[in-house]
Amino acid sequence: MTNKYAQIPETIIDLHGYTMREAEEVLHTLIHERKYAHVRIITGKGNRSAHGPVLAQFVRDYLNARQIRYNNAKLHEGGEGALEVFLK
Repeated sequence: MTNKYAQIPETIIDLHGYTMREAEEVLHTLIHERKYAHVRIITGKGNRSAHGPVLAQFVRDYLNARQIRYNNAKLHEGGEGALEVFLK
């Protein structure tokens, strides 16, 4: 069951155009600063990438490896191209 109420992130991080290494640095800092409980991370859908959504899958794998809870953003907030990440 999904939450019908709006989930408003404390901050939004847009990773469009980042390399996987750059994205990893941002994620590492975000997690270790412990500044936010709810963050929206925009990865994009990979529609313009020759190899598909590489960055989106990288971010999901990174979060999964650290057992960090997330879900896709609602369609009007980015859908598959954005993640709602819960750090606390």
